[in-house]
Amino acid sequence: MARFLVLTTFTSAEARMAHRAAHREYLNEMVAKGKLLMAGPFADESGGLIIFEANDEAEVDAIMAKDPFTTGGVFATTEIRPWVLVAGQ
Repeated sequence: MARFLVLTTFTSAEARMAHRAAHREYLNEMVAKGKLLMAGPFADESGGLIIFEANDEAEVDAIMAKDPFTTGGVFATTEIRPWVLVAGQ
């Protein structure tokens, strides 16, 4: 399994609030499946960071495609980056 960072930006606070409950429920499902390691918004609420453990980037892309923030038009941008942990857990 590899790790991937997903950097996101948001379209608007209104869209984010409208889909936040469903988005968080989806994230919790990904935690239960062992795919999501961490996720949260930036302090300035301009976007967020999601860390996945997956087989490849295509799997992360598929997971992101089903996220309510994607289907609801909340993410203005998403950038998936392979990531290597060198310190910490």
